[in-house]
Amino acid sequence: MHDVNCCQICGTPAPPVDGWCGEVIGYRLIPDLWAASPSYLDGNLHFSCLEESDERAAFHGEFLRFVQAGHEEVDSLDGTGTLPPLTRMGLGMFPVFSGDECDIFQSQVSDRWMVVKKCGPWLGLGLPQLRAIGEGTLPVSPSDVTRYRLPIDLGDQVGTCGLSDLLRSLGVAHRYADAADLARVEYRFVDYYAPKRLLDYVAATPLPLPEEATAFLAAYAKTYSPVTFDDEGA
Repeated sequence: MHDVNCCQICGTPAPPVDGWCGEVIGYRLIPDLWAASPSYLDGNLHFSCLEESDERAAFHGEFLRFVQAGHEEVDSLDGTGTLPPLTRMGLGMFPVFSGDECDIFQSQVSDRWMVVKKCGPWLGLGLPQLRAIGEGTLPVSPSDVTRYRLPIDLGDQVGTCGLSDLLRSLGVAHRYADAADLARVEYRFVDYYAPKRLLDYVAATPLPLPEEATAFLAAYAKTYSPVTFDDEGA
């Protein structure tokens, strides 16, 4: 079985870090363009691998369809046409910007946006990031806890090393960014369960948005009204 914790393009370790490595979950039903046989993408992607891949344009098209879709049927990948179609739940977003480098989509039901670069990578934004852009400051990804299964046990050092050290220990630092950019990430060790090599960490990352996205969102933020919901029964 393939390892969802590895990059589905190059096969090396791929701890998720916003802006440099993202996850596509199997139930999203996005075709795996790098698999040897028809299947759905399930696992992590180094964005540098995606940008270098010959399949990046095809992936970009599939990802844009998923971002904008609601409930929709997708064909089964059995290759025979005998199995019934599957139902995919997309993100249901609508476009608010299209430029030379990226497209930006907004949720219809929440304060969420998706910046999708033409070369493949994507970035999710929330209201705190939009407000930061509107104030002229650098947006930083949320400080959510990420769980990642390490391919090897790094021993006691796992709780004391920084992000650069972690990625170097896994042999994939070059797939992310240079030392200066990695040093700007607010990395924090949370927990480690050695029997299953499960590492919990926070990596709050300055988001590498294209300049055209920053310019659009800075103006957009000044007129945007957050989503509100009426009290039930009102």
